[in-house]
Amino acid sequence: MLISVETPVFKGLRLQRCIDSVLHQTSKDWHLSLLWDGGDARSREILEELEHRDLPSVSVHYGPNRGIARARRFLSEHAPGDYILPLDDDDALPCHAVERFAAAAAARPWASVIRARREIVDEEGAILAERPWFPFEARHYQHGMVTDIHNHSQPTIFSRAAYERTAGWEGFEDFSYAGEDCDLYLKLEEVGTIELIDETLYYYRVHDERASLVLTDQAAFEMWRRLADRTIERIGLPLRRTGEHPPFDYERVERPPLSSADVDFVVAGEGGGAAALGETGVGADAVTLVGAESAAALAAGWKAPGRPLVCFVDASLELAPPADWKRLLEALEREQLDLAAPRIVTSEGAVTCGAPAFDLERRPVMATAPGRAEASDLGAPWLHERLLLVRREVLAAVGGLDSGFEAPRSAAIDLCLRARQRGFRCGFLGEMAFVGPAPTARAIPPSDLERLHAKWAGAPDLLGAKGGGQLLG
Repeated sequence: MLISVETPVFKGLRLQRCIDSVLHQTSKDWHLSLLWDGGDARSREILEELEHRDLPSVSVHYGPNRGIARARRFLSEHAPGDYILPLDDDDALPCHAVERFAAAAAARPWASVIRARREIVDEEGAILAERPWFPFEARHYQHGMVTDIHNHSQPTIFSRAAYERTAGWEGFEDFSYAGEDCDLYLKLEEVGTIELIDETLYYYRVHDERASLVLTDQAAFEMWRRLADRTIERIGLPLRRTGEHPPFDYERVERPPLSSADVDFVVAGEGGGAAALGETGVGADAVTLVGAESAAALAAGWKAPGRPLVCFVDASLELAPPADWKRLLEALEREQLDLAAPRIVTSEGAVTCGAPAFDLERRPVMATAPGRAEASDLGAPWLHERLLLVRREVLAAVGGLDSGFEAPRSAAIDLCLRARQRGFRCGFLGEMAFVGPAPTARAIPPSDLERLHAKWAGAPDLLGAKGGGQLLG
């Protein structure tokens, strides 16, 4: 694993200390890329001297001043590395920063962003007794949208794979292309999770020439407002921002009524499901067949943009007539749900997918007792994959299903957890039943359970036990 430390260079007074903090890392798994962004003469001299040393792990580039976002974009497009670590030219890293970030990335391969703490230091590098300027905590959400857009600061590393799924570094031209960091943070959390390391891995230097002093509070608030509105539009959330200063509030915007014509179907496995959909009036262009019953197949099955809803469905189910689909959609709208799943029973009435829960060991389980299975749970902790109806904006907000899982059920559980984390609502519609054969080999693989527990160990509110049951095998 290689971490690409990327630094746009404008001023030279504090640059050498920045460079030295990278050259003296305890780990060698880094590459330092610097871009002279039309800076002062001293910064150029330092870079030319560094370039003459011909260090294999250092790349130096020169160009005219283009603004911070475009400088960062150039570096990320031309630098190597599996992860990107932005470093400002007046700041520094502790000697173990790369080592610690690399270890965290290896332990959490699903993360798009890994963030650690920073200390504020003076000109001489002495730590100042100041409270953090930005909160160091998990992000907060309302109806799927980030409320605390300002909750972001160095140090972070970004997964390059996640970065390449976004539009990359951008900024606001009327603010000298600033705002690029909060903007990218918002986009990255739409394709992966944000993980926190409770450890200081960055030194932020305060002085009278730092770039952040150029922007006023009014400018920062304006950029945050624009970023909120832009993100709502990009994801397709039916929301309107009501607040002027973060943390923002959002209100729902009324949507048109749903019908079966608003659903894209992803049909997994073998069976008559696809043909049955055609008999209910669903067009062939609304159906995607994925032969393999795997998390990776489901993850690749949904497309964006598309219809407002996506339904992941097991091909072996005896899909219901249009009237039952209408009831399902009406329940989704009536209860303001973002993800929903019905009960699944065999032709003899035996429940195969009942009320979902986590047991005392935080394993995902389903109740099979008729009384429990027939009751709806509009605050369900997770939903099964055999017939899962999801609003498209949920998939856009969380990046779809995690193909790092093996089993479809594991990926569906993880999707529900990420959706609930962002403030979306899951509902188990137990009064509605769809018929299908008893599933085979539905037990969750141990490697998937391990991944689920590793991803969500820090979110006990999402993994709280809700009764007993047994894993379906």
